[in-house]
Amino acid sequence: MQSTADPDRQAPAVATAILIFAALSLIAAVTSDGFLEADGCTHYLYARYALLEPHYFVNVWGRPFWTALYCIPGYFGGRLGVRVMSLAVAISIALVAWQIAKKQQWRWPLLAMIFTFAQPLFFLHSFSELTELPFALLLGLAFWAYQSKQLFWMAIVIAVTPLSRPEGFAFLGLAALALLLHRRWWWLILLPIPLLLWNYAGWRVYGRPGNCWQWQYPWLVWLKTNWPYAQESLYQPGPIWHFVVLLPVVVSPLIFPATILGTFFCLTDREIGSDDHRRRCERLIALIPLVILFGHSVLYFLGKMASNGELRYMLVVAPFWGLLAARGWGTVFQWLQWRHALRWAAVASLLPILANLMYPVVPLRSQPDWIEAQQIAKWYRTDRPAGYLFLATAHPGIFYYLDMSSTDRSRIREWKKSVIDAVPPGTLLIWDPIYGVYNSDTQRSIKVDELLKAGWKPVSTPWSGPSTAGKWQVFESAPLP
Repeated sequence: MQSTADPDRQAPAVATAILIFAALSLIAAVTSDGFLEADGCTHYLYARYALLEPHYFVNVWGRPFWTALYCIPGYFGGRLGVRVMSLAVAISIALVAWQIAKKQQWRWPLLAMIFTFAQPLFFLHSFSELTELPFALLLGLAFWAYQSKQLFWMAIVIAVTPLSRPEGFAFLGLAALALLLHRRWWWLILLPIPLLLWNYAGWRVYGRPGNCWQWQYPWLVWLKTNWPYAQESLYQPGPIWHFVVLLPVVVSPLIFPATILGTFFCLTDREIGSDDHRRRCERLIALIPLVILFGHSVLYFLGKMASNGELRYMLVVAPFWGLLAARGWGTVFQWLQWRHALRWAAVASLLPILANLMYPVVPLRSQPDWIEAQQIAKWYRTDRPAGYLFLATAHPGIFYYLDMSSTDRSRIREWKKSVIDAVPPGTLLIWDPIYGVYNSDTQRSIKVDELLKAGWKPVSTPWSGPSTAGKWQVFESAPLP
């Protein structure tokens, strides 16, 4: 399927697609007072305070690449600054997908950009604070480098992916295999360097535990020792077909058939010679998202690695979904000699806006427990008992509404069993039934009976909430003198 697109005529269409997407995303960013997910609030707080508390740059949960990318927008621009950065990342991903399609010599490469923008979850994440899109950008850039036979740059970019999301570890293995097959084995030395630096920096920042030359705790395994994901998930496992059935929600129901066809065409097209690098890339465009789909399906089914079946996991390969849809759409229009492939693609991409008018999702609104967290933060700021200078809580909303770092040692007790079991004096503990219990790190899952057993004293709650009143509980330790 040879490209017939004129670059000079593409520029206005590219600019139009970007402007429409950016305008819609910015409107949603400004008008949405809620977070897409609670993890977004946690990441936002890390970015906002990273320049003041540098340990966030090596935090295992926060991810060094994400925090480094968002720290300046978060510090100077607050939540809106972070959301604008997410928009810039989203636009960059779509541009990379467009460039990959051009290099594959597809007839309408701009379709890849349009269908990347058209993914409903992709749009929601374009004004969120989560890690999937930055990872997708790294993966897209790495594939573009591989497609261009720039294996040195591919190795460098892939080496950074574990610093963005756990899926990066799998892609380290795939990149190593690619380097060996292409006889560029000497670039293998690049792959572990970011991880080694992360291990050493984390070991230094967190107090150099143990002796760096003792195998009981060398700096080489600092990351493994501090890894927050439980092997056995606290979340309920689900059916193996969970992600497959819901994939239309990821890629857009109207575009899903083109995605299926594009996968088939990429895997079976024989127009390109079997030894041609372009054909190899064509196969990988289909295989890479299928690997992610299969891997997360298995983890969710087995209840491993804290997988709770979040559809956003599929966004780590967002540019590839756009590419597959473009391949399928373009091939069908070419075979049937239909006209205006790009115009109809634009229509299919914008139609979901009508669904939002009927069943509003955007702008995002705060959930009831977050509204109550705001009330609790107000009470804590103005009416907390004397003698209690420290706060312990797992709910990120309280830190957000207090505009406070969750690791500010002058005011915060860390939500961790080793800290909470010590019942530190002068501490008010605010427990909620969601974030207090459900966590990928078992050391941060604490139940009420554990608090009572440790010696925390329950106190009355002076607020009422819309739906969670009576479920939040407040405990206190001994007051400070």
